Amino acid sequence: MFPIGIDSFSEIFSGASLIVLISISLVNGVLLFLASVKFLLVLQQSGYHGKRYFKWLLSPETPYLSRLMLLCLLGFLFFCVLNTCFSYVGNLAASYVGFASYLIFVITYIDSEKHVNAKIPIKKTKRLVRLCITYILTLAVATFGLLVLLNYVAFIIGDEMVGILRYSVICAMPIVSPYLLFIAYCMNEPTEEIIRRHYVNFAKYKIKHSDVIKIGVTGSFGKTSVKEILKTMLSQKYRVLATPSSYNTPMGITLTAKDLDGTHDVFIAEMGARSKGEIKELCDIIKPDIGVITGINNQHLESFGSIENIKKTKYELMESLPENGKGFFSSDSEGAMELFNAFKGEKYCAGAEGNDNLVYATDIVTDSKGVEFTLNIKGEESVTCRTVLLGKSNVSNICLAAAVAYKTGLSAEEIARGVNRLHSVKHRLELVPNNKNVVIIDDSYNSNEDGVKAALEILECFSGRKIVVTPGLVELGKMENVVNLRFGKMLAGKADIVMVIGKHNAEMLINGLTEGGMTTDNIIFAKNLNKGNEILNSILKEGDVVLFENDLPDNYN
Repeated sequence: MFPIGIDSFSEIFSGASLIVLISISLVNGVLLFLASVKFLLVLQQSGYHGKRYFKWLLSPETPYLSRLMLLCLLGFLFFCVLNTCFSYVGNLAASYVGFASYLIFVITYIDSEKHVNAKIPIKKTKRLVRLCITYILTLAVATFGLLVLLNYVAFIIGDEMVGILRYSVICAMPIVSPYLLFIAYCMNEPTEEIIRRHYVNFAKYKIKHSDVIKIGVTGSFGKTSVKEILKTMLSQKYRVLATPSSYNTPMGITLTAKDLDGTHDVFIAEMGARSKGEIKELCDIIKPDIGVITGINNQHLESFGSIENIKKTKYELMESLPENGKGFFSSDSEGAMELFNAFKGEKYCAGAEGNDNLVYATDIVTDSKGVEFTLNIKGEESVTCRTVLLGKSNVSNICLAAAVAYKTGLSAEEIARGVNRLHSVKHRLELVPNNKNVVIIDDSYNSNEDGVKAALEILECFSGRKIVVTPGLVELGKMENVVNLRFGKMLAGKADIVMVIGKHNAEMLINGLTEGGMTTDNIIFAKNLNKGNEILNSILKEGDVVLFENDLPDNYN
């Protein structure tokens, strides 16, 4: 006989019992969803790529599975204790008492996770909403299925204690939830693919039937800066639509294309990639007339596999240009110039140096307030420019954008007017105002070796004690340790104090700093950025200069 006094297994799912099981399943689905916000965030930041998601999830540095394991263990132990203690009230009632302890522990876990700030907030897109609904339903169905199975097992065994404790197994659900999230994602993918095709086809149609100059901008670094500079320049003569922020994916471009109308003259699309074929996919959407390659380095080497794959992927932009298309390359990047030499169509190079370029700069003067220089076009025209953008690297970006603008019909004076109206791009060598009489340079977005060198050159323009806050550089595969050791050595010669954030690259950075001659008294370690900011606020003095160099996304620990 079944331990709760029911002679037939089907009687378990009749009337009030069925309602209780469904209610428990729905409540558990919602609670586990709320406990999984971090996993949703990382899946989104991983570009919904399973390999990247599971790399983070299963990494020894990821603490979340350990936390969930502790939650499961505590919930299970208290569940069993409560059910056993209350067994005198009756087997049926006792089998439900333990849910109280489980709910308390899950709610406590949700509350503790609520105080962990995401570095990059989760984007509440329609795709995410659809995934959340599927995920909650998956959790609820999985819970209901587990409860049915547990009742069946208890019914077959027929032992009284097994009947009382049968529901305690639900305490294992939290540790399973990250995997159920990926199952929910896989369930949604066929629908998401249909939706993506609809948006892409709509964007293709809209772009094809619009009379605009289409410009694609790609490269390992400098894409967003060049795009924003070019947008400002071209806006002196044309009405320009450009992908906002770092919207450099197929959906980012298609969402931007929705705003394209008959009044626009130019459409600029930033193009990002982490693997071969992704730039071609973007080019198939916009069919660019002009291609711009900003620079090539080992950024995203981990996902590309080799520097050659990076070059081939960026070159997909040039391969997609029509016969009368124009290619523009940064002469300040060896990798970009390799692609310049390979390209057989109409092409131009531009950069801060090199009087053979279509556009180049002379008389460059950098200081803590920006850059002044002479912009030379074709060696025939020149104009004096002043910008609040920091560093020589931005002069290179300006020259490349100016070359495109010149060939698109702008005069030297219009280009100079655009340069004078430039403003910093957020998190890219951006001066951040504050009330502490210190200089804060925010270069926290997705840094790379070339960006590091540029940022440290800018640091030298400022007087005062120099403090660098950094977690190091990532997504470099097997080169990551070597690059961060080299980064540490560079920092030792430029900074007075270095604060290393997080343990991901800490060992290599600290080794590089000490090998570079920095004393341990001037090296600070903080386990996360919040702790780092607390320490920083306690040591800051008036006149200090603080450089935030890179910030790891939430899929790094």
